[in-house]
Amino acid sequence: MKIWKNYLLNLAVLGLLSCVLVFLTDKYILTSDFFTRNGQYLSGIPEQESRVYDMIQKWIYLSAVTYLLSRILIVTLILYTALYLSEVSVSFKNVFGTVILAEYIFLIPAVIKFSHFYLAGSAFTLQDWHLYYPLSTMQLVGSAPADWHYSLQTLNLFEVLYWFLLAAGIRRIAGLNYDESLKVVVKSYLPALLIWVSLFTFLTIIYFPATS
Repeated sequence: MKIWKNYLLNLAVLGLLSCVLVFLTDKYILTSDFFTRNGQYLSGIPEQESRVYDMIQKWIYLSAVTYLLSRILIVTLILYTALYLSEVSVSFKNVFGTVILAEYIFLIPAVIKFSHFYLAGSAFTLQDWHLYYPLSTMQLVGSAPADWHYSLQTLNLFEVLYWFLLAAGIRRIAGLNYDESLKVVVKSYLPALLIWVSLFTFLTIIYFPATS
């Protein structure tokens, strides 16, 4: 029971920090004035822009927390299944705790992105915001077809570090050596990530052909 409390505390802190970053982004960067300035009207009716913006804010925190929790549970299930099929005895809660700790790495690029655009002032567009992901292959390529944007952003230094953090966590809870733990990640999480990126890209092409 104590272990579950520690894991849930780590999850709560991670969720809180994520919400703080969302709050700061909405307050200082993606404001209602920013969307209006860039011609991205939320309602199409000037006098209702603030009202629509406030309504969106009520849901954005729930969306952020739901996405975070869903990602953690899915990755946990993937790794737990891979360990089970490899006949490695480890509890679901320990895998869950490992994934939570590894997820903290993604707070770093979020802070970098916020700092980058906060210091830039108003000298950027909504497209600049969407395309920017620190230390990703997208930054190296510079420009690419829209249907490649998500995959290029996903392949970044922090994602790679995430793999190694997962492997380190598996090594600790499963008693495997590091190479064996890394193989579990490579053979389970990476194929799932590839499927997700491919599916997201496919849906983007199908439902938003104008951006492809």
